[in-house]
Amino acid sequence: MDLARFLELARNHGWQGLSLWGVLLAQALLWAGLVRLHLALHREEAPWEECVGKIRSAFLRRVNGEEELQELKVHAYAPIVDKLVRMNFAEAKAPLMERWLLLKWKTQECLRPYWIRWGHLIIAFGVVVWFLNGLRLDLGLDPLKRTPCDPRLLWVWLGYSMILAWKLVRLHGNLVRVQRSLLVPRRDE
Repeated sequence: MDLARFLELARNHGWQGLSLWGVLLAQALLWAGLVRLHLALHREEAPWEECVGKIRSAFLRRVNGEEELQELKVHAYAPIVDKLVRMNFAEAKAPLMERWLLLKWKTQECLRPYWIRWGHLIIAFGVVVWFLNGLRLDLGLDPLKRTPCDPRLLWVWLGYSMILAWKLVRLHGNLVRVQRSLLVPRRDE
């Protein structure tokens, strides 16, 4: 990266230079937001096969099943999974359909903040691209290349944000597996 060229552009182009500083700050905030979302999703990752297997085993076993259920109540996998397990045991006396609706609602409620944060990041990405497009019209794209405001860095950011969206979808699918294993465990799942 050519920091000297960026500083020269920012110093010699008046309000466009000030806009470059704004774009640089916005890009830094975008990257910080993406890293925070990545870390939050990483906390929600659980050993899914072990988690679903232990839940199924606890509900399907006749021998030692009660001990495994007690162990399941205190085991910690990931924050959302633990909420689902606690809710299932708290509502154990409720009919199956009510528990299914409650678990489905709780899953959506727990995932909603991640999707909202991801959506805000995508909107901010659009604003930064809009500013960069304006700067491209005024300054051209060549002076911005190989500087900290390089528009190509934004496409890398967008690619990783799409990977995080895929991780959110995968997390939802794994939580549905946890729901199924809590409500109607099957041996051949």
